[in-house]
Amino acid sequence: MNRNDTIVLGLTVAAVVIVPGLANGFLSQMGYPWVGSAVWAMGYGLGVVFIWYEWIRPLDITGPEGVGYAEDDSADE
Repeated sequence: MNRNDTIVLGLTVAAVVIVPGLANGFLSQMGYPWVGSAVWAMGYGLGVVFIWYEWIRPLDITGPEGVGYAEDDSADE
């Protein structure tokens, strides 16, 4: 991960937390606490999905090939 990726990830995480939080606070002060909570939940949830889609989903999280039990071996041993 290079420096630009680190900066983008940091700004994305900050935006996912700060923007919905500020919108929630502003809408709650305006007399719409349920709308503020919904905006916070949607913003936070969409941010988590975006982070998963951009950075976690592309990772190849598999074990090395050829490691494991042979076909005639059982895992109970």
